[in-house]
Amino acid sequence: MIKSGREPLIIEDLILSDLTKDMEVTKSLGGGSLIGVPIYYKDGENYGTLCGMDLRPFHFTENHKDLFKAMAKLLGNVLDLQKKNLQVQMLSVPLVPIFDDMAVLPLIGEVDSERTSRVIEHTLTEAAKGELEHIIIDLSGLARIDSRSVENLMLISNSLKLVGVRITYTGIRPDLARKVNLLQYTFKDNTFKSTLKQAIQSIRKGS
Repeated sequence: MIKSGREPLIIEDLILSDLTKDMEVTKSLGGGSLIGVPIYYKDGENYGTLCGMDLRPFHFTENHKDLFKAMAKLLGNVLDLQKKNLQVQMLSVPLVPIFDDMAVLPLIGEVDSERTSRVIEHTLTEAAKGELEHIIIDLSGLARIDSRSVENLMLISNSLKLVGVRITYTGIRPDLARKVNLLQYTFKDNTFKSTLKQAIQSIRKGS
C-alpha cells in the first residue's frame, strides 16, 4: 500500500520504484510515472488524492509540484463548500425520527419555494425507505405565514400523501389559524394538534 501524506508522492519511473515495481497496474502499463497530491477539507479530513500519470518515465520539476498542489488546494476548497452547503441543506430539513414509523419535521424561518423543494425531496427519500408512515410538521418556529407559505405547506403535504405518509400539523399560531380557517377546503384532509405531545399520543392511539 502506498501511504499518502501532506507532500506530493512522486514516482518518476514506476518500474524502478520499490513502491510500484511489483504492482499489477505497473506490469499492465509497462512502466510510466506518477505524481499524487492529497486533497484535504479545511478541517483536515482527507478527501482523496489528485493524481497525474504518464505512460513514460518523467521528471517532475518544482513547477509541476506547485501546479498540482495548487489544483489540489482548489479542489479541496470547492469540496469544502459543497460539504458545507449540504450540511446547511440538511439543517434546513431537520427530519427527526421519533419511532421507526414516525418523524417530526420542525420548520424554522420561512417556507419558500427552494426550501419546499428540499423538504419534499428529503422527506420523499426517507419515505421511500418503507418504514415512515407519519410525519408531524411543527410550525411554531416559522417567521411568518402568508398565502405562498400555505401553498408550499400544501405541496409538501400532498407530495407525502401520494406515497402513503400521513401528516399532522402542530404549533399552529393565531396568524396561521386564521389563514387555515380561510382555506379549510385546502387543509380538510390534514390533522391539527396543539402540541407535539398531543400529536404523538393521537397517532399512537390510532395505530
